[in-house]
Amino acid sequence: MLFAAGLINLLPSLLVFLPDRISKSYGVEVPNASYELLLRHRAVLFGIIGGLMIASAISRKNYTVATVTGLVSMVSFIVLYFWIGKDISSQLKRVMTIDVLATVLLLVGLLGFLLGARSTR
Repeated sequence: MLFAAGLINLLPSLLVFLPDRISKSYGVEVPNASYELLLRHRAVLFGIIGGLMIASAISRKNYTVATVTGLVSMVSFIVLYFWIGKDISSQLKRVMTIDVLATVLLLVGLLGFLLGARSTR
């Protein structure tokens, strides 16, 4: 579950190298270099989070830290989506829906991890 959620986080990091796809991916205009910088840096942060999650899924080291990091990232986007609530592009609604699904994956995976850790004691 953590690996799958990590892949979901890693995919947007490709926008670092594909800045011309940012507008289509998020349904927003990138009016100048400052916005491009912010959005490409956001992509780098997704790469860090996704990489941490995938590495932790494989090694089992820092599993809880990686899961909580992923949850904070995704849940904060979901909360902000509903808090702002108006004039949000359909592409960002899709991102929010994917984050909801990935959040469920992370919660199920974390529960399984914690229950498994408890049963091996």
